[in-house]
Amino acid sequence: MNASWFHPAYVLLLHGPLLFALMWRKYSFRRGLQAFSMTLFTTLFWLAAFEGQPTWPVDFFLFSDPLLALVHTIAGRVLVPLLLVSLAFVALALVMGRVFCSHVCPMGTLLDFSDKWLGRRQRVLKNRGAYKQARKIKFVCLLVILAAAVAGFNLLGFGDPIVIFTRFAAIIFHPVIMLLQDVGLLILRPIGAWLGWTEVAYLELILPSFTGALLFVGLLISILMLSRMQPRFWCRHLCPLGAMLGWVGRYAPYRRRVSDKCNACNTCVRECPTGAIHEKGVATDRSECIVCRHCVKTCPEGAVKFTFTKQAEAVDLPGTATSRRMFLGGIAGGLAASLSMRADLLHPSDSFLPFPERHGRLIRPPGALPEPEFLSRCVRCGECMRACLTNTLQPDWHRAGLEGLWAPHMSLRHAACEQTCNVCGHVCPTEAIRPLSLDEKQHAKVGTAYIDRNRCLPWSQDHRCLICDEQCPYNAIVFEQDAQHHVKLPVVNPKKCNGCGQCEDKCPVLGESAIIVVPQGELRLIEGSYVEEAQALGLVFAADAEKLKDSFRTEEDLFKKELPPGIEAEKPALPPGIDPES
Repeated sequence: MNASWFHPAYVLLLHGPLLFALMWRKYSFRRGLQAFSMTLFTTLFWLAAFEGQPTWPVDFFLFSDPLLALVHTIAGRVLVPLLLVSLAFVALALVMGRVFCSHVCPMGTLLDFSDKWLGRRQRVLKNRGAYKQARKIKFVCLLVILAAAVAGFNLLGFGDPIVIFTRFAAIIFHPVIMLLQDVGLLILRPIGAWLGWTEVAYLELILPSFTGALLFVGLLISILMLSRMQPRFWCRHLCPLGAMLGWVGRYAPYRRRVSDKCNACNTCVRECPTGAIHEKGVATDRSECIVCRHCVKTCPEGAVKFTFTKQAEAVDLPGTATSRRMFLGGIAGGLAASLSMRADLLHPSDSFLPFPERHGRLIRPPGALPEPEFLSRCVRCGECMRACLTNTLQPDWHRAGLEGLWAPHMSLRHAACEQTCNVCGHVCPTEAIRPLSLDEKQHAKVGTAYIDRNRCLPWSQDHRCLICDEQCPYNAIVFEQDAQHHVKLPVVNPKKCNGCGQCEDKCPVLGESAIIVVPQGELRLIEGSYVEEAQALGLVFAADAEKLKDSFRTEEDLFKKELPPGIEAEKPALPPGIDPES
């Protein structure tokens, strides 16, 4: 990956400290840190692309997620070293409580921003007591995710806020921003042509699009509209990461304290974004408090402060009680979900059947682990989809059942896999897609092209067409002659095809391509070299430098057979009027 030493995202990164200082001075330290965190997230997200710097820790927010690290380690039965970074935020929670939720989490920043426009001013009793029983949901969700992980299933894509926000950024925010850039180019092109700026006049952008994007838009709107009920409704009632950090930080020494200046005006009770403060403003639910310090800022008497002090049982309350029934219910729910997915016919298990059921067009990215390991490690964050140069990686909706929902698959009719790009494996935070070199990636066979003779122009209509052969970078398509057709017919050599999909992408047949890639013959290794494995199987993925534009097999080569000595092979008769030399 020979990326330039300079990238426009670096300019955005330099603005992070400036925004931090500005927001700290104008509002608060928390707002400044939120601005810096969001700027860092945007910068790394921008860099997670072919033209960026994939060697940067572009998935920093994902591998610093404690819940992701725990669930991945349990479900995948393996520890990715980078996930140990999350221990720093666990230690922070042990000392200061749920400060991650209020200062760092990008989902929390988005909710704070949307609450200003969508949220309703809360009354004291409603902000504290409304939907109080719903707070248990986030703890149940956490238990369900952990129980499912023990059974080998990864459900983070349904509840982890960092994963969900990253997926929103990849499938919604990124395409919208690219579309706005394209609109800007429409305005600048005439100006560029008039000024002689040829690069601007002829610049074209690849506009990404994703399957089911409108459904993700609906999910995002639903999460934001929950603020009409209560501020940070997601954080209060649904977020499993918040539940985990609340458990960890329940007895953190950094605590809220109220002095004798308090006149019980309940301003802090009304303004608390998570409803963690009890009536009269003295007692606090430790597992619900996100240490946003908003109560310090809004207290008219200046009676509230946060400090390191000893626990006082009268004011430091644990918060939502986790009863035995809730604990057992969450565990049972996780195991029930696991059993349901394991009973799915599309579950990639080593069952008694000789070949497990699998969708014939399910093509995983190059370097993806074998299907069971891939699904247990993939968190459905969308980083690989955003980083994909050609936009061939798409969220899957049905090919692998509920267990594979939103996991990446290759839509090769939409776009082929660029053979000089290996960024998807380098941005994956859990190594569900292995980080391969270009040579290794090109040998990571994802499938084999198959020609549908009922749709192929030469086979079905006897019309000459060379496009699949011209597009194939590995010379995996050759042309042969038979007695029933006037034109040469394309045939795929499976030993040379690595499933890149160039042929399927460029096939001129309308609708579904006449040549499609199926997962037959795919290589998916947990460890070891793809190059060595391909060589052992006799696969050759190298373009022939001496290949000619129309290099067809001769009839002599085509019909050559091993016959006893002295017996010559007869050529099949051709239709009348057909000259074999033409």
